[in-house]
Amino acid sequence: MIFTTPMRLLAAVVLDKSSEDVSRELLRLGTLELISVRDLASEWKDRVGPLPSDGTEARIEELRRRLEGLLRIPGNPIRLPVPSLDDRTPLDLAAAEKTLDALAAEIGSIRDRQKAAQEDILRLSEMRRQLEVFDDLSKPSGLGSAYSFLAIRTGSVPSSRLPALEEALAALPSVLVPWGDDSAPSRNALVVTLKRDEGRVAPILSRAGWEDGIPAGDSRDAPSRDGKVRALQGIDARVADLRERQKAYQSELEELFRKRGPELESMWTRLRLRELLGRVKSRFARTERTVLFSGWIPADAAQAVEEGIRKATGGRCHIEWISEKEVREHNQEAPVDLKNPRLLRPFEALVRNYAVPEYGSVNPVPFTAAAYLVMFGLMFGDAGHGLVLALLGGAGVLAARRSEKDDTLARLILYCGFSAIVAGILFGSYFGMPWLPPVWFNYHGIVTGREAGEGSVRTVYDILGITIKFGLAVLGTGLVLNWINLIRRKRWLTLALDKGGLLGGWIYGAGAWAAFLFVGSGYRTLPDPDLLFWILGLPTLILALKGPAEYFLHPPEHRKPFGALTIVDFFMEWIVEVLEIYSGYLANTLSFMRVAGLGIAHVSLMTAFFQIARMLNPSGGFSAAAVAVLALGNILVIALEGLSAGIQSLRLNYYEFFSKYFNGTGRAFRPISLGTRE
Repeated sequence: MIFTTPMRLLAAVVLDKSSEDVSRELLRLGTLELISVRDLASEWKDRVGPLPSDGTEARIEELRRRLEGLLRIPGNPIRLPVPSLDDRTPLDLAAAEKTLDALAAEIGSIRDRQKAAQEDILRLSEMRRQLEVFDDLSKPSGLGSAYSFLAIRTGSVPSSRLPALEEALAALPSVLVPWGDDSAPSRNALVVTLKRDEGRVAPILSRAGWEDGIPAGDSRDAPSRDGKVRALQGIDARVADLRERQKAYQSELEELFRKRGPELESMWTRLRLRELLGRVKSRFARTERTVLFSGWIPADAAQAVEEGIRKATGGRCHIEWISEKEVREHNQEAPVDLKNPRLLRPFEALVRNYAVPEYGSVNPVPFTAAAYLVMFGLMFGDAGHGLVLALLGGAGVLAARRSEKDDTLARLILYCGFSAIVAGILFGSYFGMPWLPPVWFNYHGIVTGREAGEGSVRTVYDILGITIKFGLAVLGTGLVLNWINLIRRKRWLTLALDKGGLLGGWIYGAGAWAAFLFVGSGYRTLPDPDLLFWILGLPTLILALKGPAEYFLHPPEHRKPFGALTIVDFFMEWIVEVLEIYSGYLANTLSFMRVAGLGIAHVSLMTAFFQIARMLNPSGGFSAAAVAVLALGNILVIALEGLSAGIQSLRLNYYEFFSKYFNGTGRAFRPISLGTRE
C-alpha cells in the first residue's frame, strides 16, 4: 500500500484451438490488462496477424448499448447480473434485434402516452392559474390581452348531445361547465379552452349543435362566481384523472419489464459475454496454428494467471515473464494500480481526479487522506456540525447501497463529519456553544476575545502559528516522499541538487528555523550572519552546480555545444531555482494560513448568529424568532463552511502538497474482467 503495486509483463503462446478457453479464463481471473504483442515483437511483428473476425463485434456492442438504454428508463426493476462464463448458449443477433425493436415500440407507446398526459397536466394547470384571477366568467370579453391565450365561450347545446360533447372535449386541455335544468331540451354551458386549440374546438362544437350566446330572455342564470368554482373543480378533476392515468402507465411499464425481465437479462448477459470475449481476442495475434498475447498483471496475481492459462490449455502453452530490462528496451510503461483498503477509496478518487501517479512511486492515497481530514477538521471544528455531516454522509451511503450507486461522495462526507467531531471536542465547540470544556483550547473563546486562552495557545496569532507549523509538516512530508521516489528511480543528481531534493529541503528547513527565531525574538533578532551564510548562503551557491552537472553528465551526443550562452543558461536556471525555493516555498507555507482563516470565519459566523438571536430576545431565554435564527444560522454555516472547508482542503493537497512529490505521469491499470463496464 505504501508504493504503487508492482506489475509483471506476461507473454504467452497457446494453440489456436485453445483461444476461446483461454479468453474465458482471463475474463474469470480479471487481473490482466492486454497489450498488443506487435509492440513487443518488433523483430518479427510482420509475421503475426490479428485473429480473424466475423465483423459482428460492433453489432454486438450496439445491441448491448441499445438494450442498456431501454433499461435506464425510470421504473425498470431489472438489475443486470454479472455474465456467466458457463453460458455457451449461441446468440441469434437477428432475433435479438427483432426483440429489441418490439420492446422499443412497446416502451415508446407507453412513454408517448405518459408525455401526452404530462403536457395536458401542464396546460390545465396554467389554465387554472389564469382562471383564478376572474370573478365573473359570464363576461369573457373583459379578459384582457394579458390572458388572450384562453378562449372562453358561452352558449347552448342540445341536452342529448352534452355527453358526446364532454367526451370529445376530454381529448383537449379544456373544461365544460353546463348549467340550468337537466330535463330541458337544451343546456346552457361555458367552455374554456386554449386559443391555440380553437381550430380543433370549433368542429367539435359544431357537431354537437353548439350555438354561441345565451338566448335572450333565458331565465336560467349565466355562471358567475359559482361557474368559476365549478370550472376550477372541473380542471382539478381532469388533472387528478390524468395523474391516475400516469400512475397506470407507469405500472404498465413496470409490468412490461417484470414480464420481459428474465428474457432481457439473458439477452444482456450473452451480449456482454460475447462482447468481452471479442475484446480479449482483439488483442490476440496469431501465426498459422498458434495464438500469442501479452499483458500486464499485478505481481501478486502472476502465479494465479499462469496456472489458469495452463489449466485452460491442458498445459499446451508457453509462458514467459518479460524482465524489467526488456520492458525498457521495448519502451513499455507499466500501468499503475493503487491497492488501498476500502476505507481509503474516497481519497483514491480524489487522487485519480488530479492525475495517476508515476509507476513505482509512493502511493499518495494514505497521505492525502490524513492531510485532508486534518485540514478539514481544523477549518470546521465543531462537534455538533460534524455530527450533522456524519449523519448526512451515513444516510447517503445507505441510499447509495439501496440504489446500487456509487457511494464515494457520501463516504467522504461521513469521514469529514467524524473529523469535525474530533476537532470540535478538542476545541470545546458544539453547535457554536461550549457545552463541554475543550480538550485542547477554546477556539471560540480566543477568536471572540471572551478569554485569553491557556497554555501555548492564547491568541489568534497562536492559532495562525499552529497552521503554519502544520503547513511545514505537510510540505516537509512531501519533500521526504519526493526523496523516496527519487531514490527508487535512482536519480541521484536530482536527489542531491534539485529544489525538491536534499539541498532544497535543507534550505527550506534552515529558512523556517531562521524565521521562527526571528518571530520568537519579537521581530528584533536574526541569527548570526556567519551562521546564516553557512546554513543558507552556501547551500544556495552549491545549487548553482546543478546546471553544469546535468550538462556534463549527459552523453556528448545528447547535449548542445558548450559556449558563452551555455554559461548564461546555467546562471539563469540557478536564479530561477533560487527564486522558486525562497518565494515558492514561502508562498506554499503561508498558504496554509487559510486553514486558520476558514476556522476563524466559522467561529465568526456562529458568533454573528448568536448576537442576532440575542437582539431578537434582549430579555434572555428563548423565543421562536431566536430559535429560528439559530437553526437557520447553523444550517447556513454547515452548508457554506462545509463546502468551503472541503474545497480548500482539496486545494491545499493539490497545489501545495502534491507539488512537492507527486508526478502525475502514470497510466491507470485497466484489467478486463466480467465486471468491466466499458
